[in-house]
Amino acid sequence: MVNRPLRIGVSGHQQLGDQATLAFVAHHFRELLVSYVQQQRDVVLFSALAMGADQLFVRTALEVGIPVEIIIPCADYEAIFPLGTARDQYERLLRACRTVHRLSGHACSDDTYLAAGRWLVEHCDLLVLAWNGLPPRGRGGTGDVASYAWFLKRPFVHLDTRKRSVQTYGQLAGPVASSRSPKRDFVVSHQVAYQGQTLAVQRYRLRMPDGREVVRDIVERPESVLILPVGQQDILLLVEEYDLGAGVWQLKLPGGKVEDATPEGIREQAHKELRQELGYRAGRLDKLVAFYSHPGYVSHKVHLFVASDLEWDPLDSETQEEIHVRTYTLQEALAATLVDYRCDPEAALALLLYAYRQTSSA
Repeated sequence: MVNRPLRIGVSGHQQLGDQATLAFVAHHFRELLVSYVQQQRDVVLFSALAMGADQLFVRTALEVGIPVEIIIPCADYEAIFPLGTARDQYERLLRACRTVHRLSGHACSDDTYLAAGRWLVEHCDLLVLAWNGLPPRGRGGTGDVASYAWFLKRPFVHLDTRKRSVQTYGQLAGPVASSRSPKRDFVVSHQVAYQGQTLAVQRYRLRMPDGREVVRDIVERPESVLILPVGQQDILLLVEEYDLGAGVWQLKLPGGKVEDATPEGIREQAHKELRQELGYRAGRLDKLVAFYSHPGYVSHKVHLFVASDLEWDPLDSETQEEIHVRTYTLQEALAATLVDYRCDPEAALALLLYAYRQTSSA
């Protein structure tokens, strides 16, 4: 059986800093590669060949006799290298590499660079990152590569360009591990631990790769609708209701349990809840977003709508709950979200999303 080579993926800043930082990165990277050569390890380097750290890594690998495979993230990738010295150097190094992996025919963007970084993490046994240790300034940077490697438990060597220090995270453990999620793929059984009128608790047993068994309890709530009512002159109508679990009065949105989960049924439910709780019929009902409330320990799908062109046309309420209707400008409502315990978190989310939509469409 032929042993598969150790696959090392590299990523780093295009601007590494001063000459001392450049020398620090070059020295420690060469030292790492030479140690594998001296161990007679079969190694191959993977790089996107970007300016700065990537090209430094590639030149060093070629100098010590390690083959290099290049990842091309997007169409016309060479166009990001200015004509002249930068373009010539890119093309010279590209010709010296043994294999090219073209990942996408799309135009270059932060998303294609992010996809290339994730590809590196998923296909390599070890990452070497020349990175200042700070959060990324945009999508697709080395910080995103580090976060994804950490998430997948892929070992990586951090050459800290700010502190000029070296830190290794994780250990090499044979072939690249699967990126599957334990919460999804390691379930061996589940049962209903509790069944009430409005919620159930599902108990899942998971067997982890190391043989340990863990138990996760997930609360299941029925699918629901929430409605953000917008009246005249953009006045928002919220409801104030006592929350028995929290023990406080909170600002909330009208809404309720979905009885018919079809798109038409969900919209009809939204109209019904609005008329029952606020007394108004919506002439216009626009979907804002659907989301999962408190994912991780609660399974609860929520459909959020914005209701406008309101006209008084109430339905009899089916509950005896004490509900107060409160009117706010958007700015007043947003200010309320910053008051401790004042807003239901779903109402706060709805207000923030609505404000963003108003701003982006202005």
